[in-house]
Amino acid sequence: MDQAGTVAEAFRAEDGRIAAVGRTEEILAGAAGARVVDLAGAVVIPGLVDCHSHLELLAYAWELAADCRSSRVSSVEEIVSVLAERAGSTPAGEWILGQGQHYQNLKLAEGRYPDRHDLDRVSTTHPVMYRASYHINVFNSLALELLGVDDDTPNAPGGRIERDPDTGVATGRTYDMFEPLGGPQPTVEELAAAIRRVQERYLAVGVTTVGDIPLHREGLEAIAALAADGELVLRAALYPKLEAVLSAEDVRTGRTRDRIDALDPDHLAMVGFKVFLDGGLTAGAAALHGDYPGQPGYRGELAFPDKEVAALIATADEAGLQIAMHAIGDRALDQALDGALALPPERHGVARHRIEHAGNMFMTDERIKRLAASGVVPVPQPAFIMTTAAGYVAHLGTDRIGTVMPFRTLIDHGLPIPGNSDAIGITADQHDPFPAMQAAVTRRTNDGDVLAAQEAVTIEEALRMYTEWSAFSIGWEDRIGSIEVGKFADFVLLSADPLETEPTDLAALTVTQTWIGATLVFERS
Repeated sequence: MDQAGTVAEAFRAEDGRIAAVGRTEEILAGAAGARVVDLAGAVVIPGLVDCHSHLELLAYAWELAADCRSSRVSSVEEIVSVLAERAGSTPAGEWILGQGQHYQNLKLAEGRYPDRHDLDRVSTTHPVMYRASYHINVFNSLALELLGVDDDTPNAPGGRIERDPDTGVATGRTYDMFEPLGGPQPTVEELAAAIRRVQERYLAVGVTTVGDIPLHREGLEAIAALAADGELVLRAALYPKLEAVLSAEDVRTGRTRDRIDALDPDHLAMVGFKVFLDGGLTAGAAALHGDYPGQPGYRGELAFPDKEVAALIATADEAGLQIAMHAIGDRALDQALDGALALPPERHGVARHRIEHAGNMFMTDERIKRLAASGVVPVPQPAFIMTTAAGYVAHLGTDRIGTVMPFRTLIDHGLPIPGNSDAIGITADQHDPFPAMQAAVTRRTNDGDVLAAQEAVTIEEALRMYTEWSAFSIGWEDRIGSIEVGKFADFVLLSADPLETEPTDLAALTVTQTWIGATLVFERS
């Protein structure tokens, strides 16, 4: 996966890095005293890179919450039943947590998300929370009371507490309010143990590096604890969330960065920070230029004024860090681009700032030109083709969002698409790069529909998304992303050659071994 597209027979590693690549005879001739591993003709690719991950949220969804996804439930009543079963084996007073999925209201028999009254039927002695995405959280009455939500509780910038239009009473549904309300968090110890298990699932699908985004202090401290104990096997480039995890002053002084970078430099580093410019479209909180359907005058909210966004970008740039800007709505996207272009021209593309979700929709010719001029890396989510893109279309329509997931167009304009999952546990395989690669090539959703077939990428490009291009997006192209001399010996053995696999069979590829730093860290039995 080097830029020349080289296919080699063998390589040699020393001290965890690639020392030579070439023909078998050449490599063996220079390998006196080395351990020789004969892979018997197996296909080897570089370790895969998920440049936008959430180990913390996957730990919540897979290890701590009850499964309320549509693969298991088809109605609000069934969600209540699943959560009630969990409550029956949980001491009174402890939180009951449920994990659903994006746009699940469209899949449930009632055509809606649960509300506080539904969750009150789960339990009145347990605080209960159902999550459809990080952006949508529903609480029962006891949970609302514990969180201090009453008739006068204000909305946070970019967030919203849903209220009954007739009575003004909170329905229990909240949108981008989890962190402002102080939603339930596991302990650092609980989270670290759960992340350790999540890590194993990543290794099993060939991911060796993540660009991880801790959204709460507990998430950052759990990853730091694993690194300090030598239990962080994955390489992790961190983007802690601004304010919730670290402050702008912290960015300027480098306190958190210095502490994190000293724990295990080969496996962990803080390369930037995350800032939410708007909320999620799944929550109806993304900042749009036009009104939301059926909501005259409502266009979502921006979390910061334009000048503050430009100042945050400048702060990151001066600190030599990337700023990863969550911008889903077209208004937020334009705000991010304006701020990035406000940097001096000689700084464009130097720190490699990112716009998370840019490239999913709203990609007009003008915005694509501005992306290219700013040097900002667009970070759309290939996995969303399977799970979420159809919801975008149904929600706003192609007249407003344009071509959904226009990957072919972006690549043709010189904007390589970095592979990533934004996995929060809404499906069992959202973290797996191979179904996402298949979706990028076939453009097929989980329901079998084809979205904008003209935007398909090639299989080789799909591989580059999760190797070379994703490494570039976190600024680590000099250490990972290809099997080249000097880079870490992170590589994966596959059940078949992707380049000789039918596009519709890419998701079925399995990883037989995963190596990090020339050490075997996963082997399929």
